[in-house]
Amino acid sequence: MILVTGATGFVGRSVMAQLARAGVEARAHTGHISDYRDLRRQLEGVHTVIHLAGVEGRGRDRQLRRIDLNGTRRLLEECNRADVQQIIYLSRINADHNSLHTLLRVKGEAERFIRKSSIPYTIIRAAALYGHDDRFSEMLAGAILWGWPFVWLPGGGGSVMQPLWVEDAARCLTAVVQQPRFLNKTISIAGEEMLRTSEITELFLRTLNVRRILVPLPMTLTRPLAALFFSWWRWPPFTSYAIDRLFMPETADRDTIMSQFHFRPARMRNTISYLRRPNMRRRFFRRR
Repeated sequence: MILVTGATGFVGRSVMAQLARAGVEARAHTGHISDYRDLRRQLEGVHTVIHLAGVEGRGRDRQLRRIDLNGTRRLLEECNRADVQQIIYLSRINADHNSLHTLLRVKGEAERFIRKSSIPYTIIRAAALYGHDDRFSEMLAGAILWGWPFVWLPGGGGSVMQPLWVEDAARCLTAVVQQPRFLNKTISIAGEEMLRTSEITELFLRTLNVRRILVPLPMTLTRPLAALFFSWWRWPPFTSYAIDRLFMPETADRDTIMSQFHFRPARMRNTISYLRRPNMRRRFFRRR
């Protein structure tokens, strides 16, 4: 039996579908990740936990520490009590407990908790994940559609990324379940394409069939402008965490998925047709 935290979220839905297709018995965690009574009850008979729960999309430091950090600590305590045999944790490329960036620091601290526990683990550090109903590609598409006649490019669009389709990420997460060769390892996964943010923007413009003027925006202005326009939103389209990730390359070996999981990840241009949905403008203002 597998328990999946964050099972109803963007990544969790794909993971649950992958597990179902593979015929693997799994159930979704319900309730609050910090509620030990709920955790204790739901961990009964569980062999493996896939830990995806997090509140990165809110862009709030206090919530991030409460859920992503303290929630992970509580989960580990209850996993030890329940004699769970494996925990699979979805982290971020560049996670580091010494990082100056809050999200990466919290992810790094959560990784340390997991490594210090007595539970066999697999930590998967992912690049930016995209797909239907995400908070990366759909927010960028919304900004393009609403930003006529301009598209602002933080840092001139020079930041390098290796975006990974969420279905490929879910395939990797499910592949490590009960696989001894992945135990007590930290693995990075990313797409094979190294793309500058300007190239991603141009790809989205072609996909959406719209024209915009690309305007560089200094990184020093990106954070204060995002705070000015979006800090009051419950689910802001652009958070300080998303901006932090533009300050350093978010990359891994190009063949990391092929070498470890023996398949080639999809190319971005072949998987973003969902951006052509007629209600895409309204996605920019969605609550969740």
